[in-house]
This record gives sequence, structure tokens and C-alpha cells, in this order.
Amino acid sequence: MTRSPKFTELYFGMADSKNEARENPEAFISSFVDPQGIVDDLRNRRRFLVLGPKGAGKSAVAWYLDLTASPDELVSARDISELPIADVERMKTGDSAGVGRTVTAWKLIILCALLDLALKDQSSPLHQISEVQRVEKELRKQGFMDPTPIKAVLETTKSTYKLPIPTVGEVFAREKTSSVHLANIVPFVEKWVAESRGQNRYTLILDGIDSIYLNDPQYFTSVSAMVQAVYSINQALRASQSSAHVVLLVRNDLFSRLALADAGKMREDFGADLDWRILSGQPRQAPLFKLVSKKAGSLIENAPADIVAAYFPSDVQLGGRGGGAPQWVQIHQYLLNLTRHTPRDILRLFEHIRRVAASGDLGLTREGKVTQQIIREGVLQYSSKYFVDAIHNELVGREGDEYGLVREGMVTLRHLNKSSFTLQEFTSECFGDSTIESRKKAEKILTWLFFAGALGNLRSGSETYMQFYHRREDTDVYFKGKLVLHNALVHAWNVPR
Repeated sequence: MTRSPKFTELYFGMADSKNEARENPEAFISSFVDPQGIVDDLRNRRRFLVLGPKGAGKSAVAWYLDLTASPDELVSARDISELPIADVERMKTGDSAGVGRTVTAWKLIILCALLDLALKDQSSPLHQISEVQRVEKELRKQGFMDPTPIKAVLETTKSTYKLPIPTVGEVFAREKTSSVHLANIVPFVEKWVAESRGQNRYTLILDGIDSIYLNDPQYFTSVSAMVQAVYSINQALRASQSSAHVVLLVRNDLFSRLALADAGKMREDFGADLDWRILSGQPRQAPLFKLVSKKAGSLIENAPADIVAAYFPSDVQLGGRGGGAPQWVQIHQYLLNLTRHTPRDILRLFEHIRRVAASGDLGLTREGKVTQQIIREGVLQYSSKYFVDAIHNELVGREGDEYGLVREGMVTLRHLNKSSFTLQEFTSECFGDSTIESRKKAEKILTWLFFAGALGNLRSGSETYMQFYHRREDTDVYFKGKLVLHNALVHAWNVPR
């Protein structure tokens, strides 16, 4: 008789896909889930823009592409967050200051990364072009070919750098000078990369924009220019049927806020949305539970097709332990309400429940299912050890007075000791008064917390319901009604309902 696996034997991965890919690449590959076929679209150059909230799996796509690259494909993932993003706007490329110069600066950075990737291929025809070799040598000397060209960016914000060129070759023939501005070299580098049609393919992945907290308008300008540069480069590469391709991973809420004339075209024609939400009100059918089942059973034999049905009770008891009447919540709805509808949240939730079960302090049922006690303890550990930190991480990047406001806001939320509250209640608790100045500060804090997923709105109409952002672009915080603390924070801080 075939033995069914124990719940404690299931695999829910690590919190960071980068760590998981490095620590256990085989497990990462085996448990990777791609229900929308995004990997295939990227490999076949049908898409280049991957959109999704933080924790939706964008970086996982990058690492999967890297680890499963075929012998004829070179993949390089670059972390954009390590660059001084705002300084790119100030790079003296030889163009006049403005958006055009910023786009040119980003094109230079991205094309140098593509050129570096192509030159790692010893079969590339670029190795046969002496002018490419000489220009590449100069660009590398200045740091533009570094994996993270921080030095090159900062140096070119101080003074205009001219690239020496040989007295022969197409660059000299076109410019007829002994040196050219960086802006003038960009079209040639783009041409060389675009015309590189060797035996191998090159995929450059730009990641890390999740790590950038945009508290400065300069960031919006610079990131907008970066997206425009990627779009322009990919258009040129597609037109020439090049072997190269640039993939950009970006938060959907950030993308919707950028000043991009072609944003709609990019998203519609070349964008792929990592959207795990269920909008129909049928939590049992949520894609996140399909993800959990596929990932959990990927490394073991005979795993159930439905993890929740196999190992969890159909309902979870809320209350009733202090003498009051208990309430029962359907298990799928209960688990979803503890997340921000992202893979990272749901997998961390299941992993914390698994750890509690594996500890042996609370036994499973005779049928091997988790008990109400195991679920409650797992939820408490997930909420206090993971979710609170996740909210804090969403708010990283504030400085000075803003950092103080963020900390004050989190402390206030905890000490309000209410699962729902008004703007006035929060303002009074946070600042001790209800002046216009205090109210404006409170609105700023609550807006940050709303977009981080720490709280939502309580809406009333034909029925009362809670509306959380969960990185939906069409939702905004509403201060005239009641605000609701996220369920995971309610558990973490033991807030009465």
C-alpha cells in the first residue's frame, strides 16, 4: 500500500527566491510554478515586462530563467537597486539636461551590460570586430562594463567624459574626431548588439526595483527613463532579429505611477502580470492554493493534489475559548485573509504551520491532519515573526522626520488596541491632538501603511466589506470611513476584534 506523505514532509520553499535558488537549486527548479506561462513568453521574446506586487514571484522568474537556461542561452540578472538611481539623471553624457539625456544614460548602462554578456560568448561575431574591442576596452576602463557600474555613474555626474576612438572604423568615419561624447557612442553600441546574431541567445534581466522606496520625485523621473530605455532597446533588437533581449521586472503599482507616454502599449503588447488574486469571491478557487499544492508536493511522491483538503479542517474556529459563542470561518477564506494575496505570504504562512506541526508539541489528528491548535499557533508565529517584519520592510527607505513618522505610526497602530478605527482616533493617539497639521501627518502615515498592506478600508453599502490594497492600482485609501487593521497584525499584536 502506498503511503501518503505526512504534512511535515511537505516543501514550501524559502522566503527569498534568491536564497532558495542558491541553497537548493534542484528543489527550487522542481517546485517552481508558472501557471501563466510567463517563462515561455520571455524565452520566446514575446514579452519583456514582468509586473507584479512585491512577493509575487518576479525574482523567482529571473532565477528560474538563469538556472534552467539551455546551452545556447546566456542569462545575466542585474540588481538595479544597487545603482545610485537618482544620480543617473545627472550623468553628463554630452546631451542637454532633460528626460532625453536620462534615457540616453540608461541606454548606455543597459547596452554595456548586454555587450558584456555577448562578449562572454566566445562564438560571438563581435570578437571579430576590432573597433568593438577598442571601444569595449575604454568603456570597461571607465567602469561601464562592471556588473554594477556605480563608479561610472558617479564619475560622469561630476564631469563630461569623452571616449577616445581610433582613427579608423565606423565611429571615426561618422564623427571624424579623436573622441566622442558618451551619447554619441550609444547608437554604435546598440547597433553592434542588435546585429549580433551568433549561435547563442543573450537575456539580460533587470531586477531589484522592489527594493527602491520612491520617496524622491527624482526616482520617478529616473525609473521612468529606465523603462523607456528598455522599451526602446527591445524594439531595436526585435527589429533586427537580434540574439539579445532585455527583461524588466517591476512592481505593478510603481509602473502605474510612472510618467510614460507608451505605458499602455508596453503593458498591453509586452507585459505579463503576476496576479494571484481571486476577484470572484470564490477563495477555494484562488490561484494561490494551486501554487501551494504544486509546490508542496513537488519533491515527494504521492502528494495529494489538494493540500488544503488533505491536511486541513474545512473550517477554523474563531473565539469561543473565553465563554463567548464561537464563529466558524471557511478554511480557504481564513488563510487568504492572513495574506496580502502574494505567493510569499501564503507560502510563509503554510511553512510556519508546518514548523509547528513538525515540532511535535501539538499533535496531528489520527488522520494526519493539522488541528485547530496547530493552525492557531502557526498563524501566530507567521504573524509575529514574518508579517510584522514584512510590513516594516515595505516602509524601508524613509529618512529623518519621515523615518520617525513611520516608527510612530507602527507604534500607534499597535497601541490603539483596535482592529478598526477612524482617522481622528489614530491622529489623537499618535499626536495627542487633532490639529490640521497633525491630521496631515496622520494621513501621510496611514497612506504609507495602506500601500504596505498593513490596513484597509471598511466600506458600507448594500453590505459591509473590507477593502485592502494588496497592490491593486485601482484602489486608494479612504479617510472618511473606518480603517481596518490587517488580520495578521491583529494576531501578531493580540488586538481584540
